Amino acid sequence: MELKTRDKIIVIVLVIVALAVFFGGRYRDNHTHFTTEKWVSAVGNDRQKIVQNLLDRTVFPGMTEAEVKELLGEPEEEADTFLTYYLGIPQGIFGTSVDGEKEYLLISLDEDGKATAAEVMTGKILPKESKFRIIGENTDDAVVHPAEQ
Repeated sequence: MELKTRDKIIVIVLVIVALAVFFGGRYRDNHTHFTTEKWVSAVGNDRQKIVQNLLDRTVFPGMTEAEVKELLGEPEEEADTFLTYYLGIPQGIFGTSVDGEKEYLLISLDEDGKATAAEVMTGKILPKESKFRIIGENTDDAVVHPAEQ
């Protein structure tokens, strides 16, 4: 039995769609999968692409400061109670944010130097339920501190 021209076209289109979905998914996975090497060598906003995969796969509470640094490298900023890793400028549908906000991964530490939480934060407005707050008028020189209880 021979396929009609219309049926051949339908089969070809379905094969092309299936291949596009397969290779598109593999491309996305390769570019959003967290590895320490990708994190440490990230440039610009590259960390934003892999931070969700990091948070989905890593249980931060209970990790020591040394374990976090082994996983993520040296933070851009650190204090007794937190480590801050720069993620980049927030991305929107039409490109980067124009209002100067910056995104960070903030890891809070207890008095024993163990991680208690990890959150992605935007440099200007933090969610009310966040364990962190920003002090300072300009986000370029703002200081991130754990929120007062």
